[in-house]
Amino acid sequence: MKLIRTVMIMTYLIGLASFLRGSDSITVYIFMLDECRICQETAPELNRIYNEFGQKIGFLGLFPNFSSKPKGIQAFKNKYDIQFKTKTDYYKTLTKKFDASVLPEVVVYNETKNTILYRGAINDLFYSQGKRRHFVQHHYLHNALTAIIQGQLPVVKETKPTGCFINFNDSLKSIN
Repeated sequence: MKLIRTVMIMTYLIGLASFLRGSDSITVYIFMLDECRICQETAPELNRIYNEFGQKIGFLGLFPNFSSKPKGIQAFKNKYDIQFKTKTDYYKTLTKKFDASVLPEVVVYNETKNTILYRGAINDLFYSQGKRRHFVQHHYLHNALTAIIQGQLPVVKETKPTGCFINFNDSLKSIN
């Protein structure tokens, strides 16, 4: 009888914890540059990830470099069939908040708890600037989101992104 009661309590607590985690608001912030080859080559994986998780997790593509103009961003979105919402971050507000420095770089953020759950590379296709693998070995962002959807924390919480650098000297403040 004690065992049954213990199992029932544990089941209730696990369900409660899952419910509480499920109410958290999660957003994937994707820092991008329309002219960056690495951003272009990772776009198909971002689309697959968005299609799989976009109903449960928010996605926002951010273009922090002033060289990314609305016309170029729209052309990038059209060419690579980007379906998630995008916007510029010329003032570098979110870029600085998340200490992003490379394009592409992703930050998976729990809006409810103000906590970064994962940050870094989308995958390991590029292992150095201009150095590309023949195929992806690790799907970091996908694995992190899979864990989060299952009510767990990602095993890998941070990776080093490879790509183009964010230009912190081109904010709107510097041209006003």
